[in-house]
Amino acid sequence: MSGFPFYSNMTEADKKLLRESVTVSKLMRGQIMTGDNNRCLGILMVISGRLRLFRLSEKGREMTLYRIGAGEMCLLSGICALGSVDYHFSIEAERGSFLVILPSEVFKELLFRSEPFMSHVFGELAKKLILSIETIEMLLFSSIEERILAFLQSRANVKGEVKATHEKMAAELGSSREVITRQLQKMSEKGLVKQERGLIAVNKTLLFGNKVTD
Repeated sequence: MSGFPFYSNMTEADKKLLRESVTVSKLMRGQIMTGDNNRCLGILMVISGRLRLFRLSEKGREMTLYRIGAGEMCLLSGICALGSVDYHFSIEAERGSFLVILPSEVFKELLFRSEPFMSHVFGELAKKLILSIETIEMLLFSSIEERILAFLQSRANVKGEVKATHEKMAAELGSSREVITRQLQKMSEKGLVKQERGLIAVNKTLLFGNKVTD
């Protein structure tokens, strides 16, 4: 548990409660689990690996909410544990992940009795709220071309290449695979990107944040 930033500042009694309460779990790469406030088994705390939280629409479209890595906990499962929000979400293991599950009742107890634990939870909630607002702003105020470019710029390697499928990009950008495919074709015709199978090469002049105009 020492990998979690709040742990070293907890009292010995709270550390003992935390250690003795968790159960160990493993998720294989690509494995998916779902959660909501009615089926919450506990709060996921990632020891190693990386999880992607996403929503699935009735039409089958995905929207990535955020990711949690080593030393982080799933705050959506924390909210669901408090029982005040009915929110359905899914979790995908992007890497093989080793995690522990903290029972809901212990999460609530630590939230009110451990100041380091409480400060960490509310601090992380604030970060996720800001991230959610930024995502909403992106969806409302940025064109799909600008969103695709920002995505590619943030993930390009030193060669300006990004390994990503159109389906995965759609999930990240809150769009559909068809829209992403169509827009990438337009961007290819403009010379902004070059597409190969499973690989997108970005025009190097765009890797320094030049604004794209429609």
